[in-house]
Amino acid sequence: MKYNDMHVHTSSSPDAEIPAVELCRIALEVGVETIGFVAHVDLHPSDHCCNGFSESDYLAELDLAESSGVRVLRGLEVGEPHRYMEEAELLFTRSRYDFITGALHWLGDRHILKGAPFFRGDALEIVKEYYRETLVIVQNSPINILAHMGILRRGMAQAGLTVDLNETVLFPSLIGEILETMIRRGIALEVNTAGLRRPERTTYPIADVLRMYSELGGERITLGSDTHRYKNAFFGLSAGHSLIKSCGFADYGVFVNGEYTAAPLLSS
Repeated sequence: MKYNDMHVHTSSSPDAEIPAVELCRIALEVGVETIGFVAHVDLHPSDHCCNGFSESDYLAELDLAESSGVRVLRGLEVGEPHRYMEEAELLFTRSRYDFITGALHWLGDRHILKGAPFFRGDALEIVKEYYRETLVIVQNSPINILAHMGILRRGMAQAGLTVDLNETVLFPSLIGEILETMIRRGIALEVNTAGLRRPERTTYPIADVLRMYSELGGERITLGSDTHRYKNAFFGLSAGHSLIKSCGFADYGVFVNGEYTAAPLLSS
């Protein structure tokens, strides 16, 4: 089985540790034939990665990986693009990248990947606010992929809360509007497998969101492990691949020079 992993962080991101060349070596061992590299471009002042992006260092690292035998795609993960994209674009040249991924990690001063906001506030209201912000992102941001939709489960799990909520039941109109907007604007929905290695034990998004996306006519799907560390490099790709197939999709894809290209979902 060969995989395309469109969410892989190199040591150019302050919270990651593996050089791109080393990631390509590991990829060849585990059957990953395409890597969509992403560097964190985070400008929220409280974020650990704030102001940690150097375009020259990042692109030099990817240049070294080009001859590895793995297809190297160049991407960025911009945090809160509806708030910071204009400022972020002063730090990079869009034409040098194959794709831009948009991510939501913060609601105001609340870091939703941590338990603290859920200790202090109404969890269901935070979930709804998260999706309202997600809608603004997909309505207004010039991104190709929406990253890890539903990742606030990470913070909920840290707070000791159940993560088995179903957004498509709780907020069907809101989730539907997000997905319909993505379809209309050509934004791909990422299936992120990082939650499978964490206490929440789920993908972002959950299967019901993927099924709703399929039922609405959505076709653009990417798969990403959200690799940061050696111990979980490319974790969960097989499970993510199977989930995408079980939710009614015949293929998933990659972005090359800003254009989505589909690849068939093969039998394992």
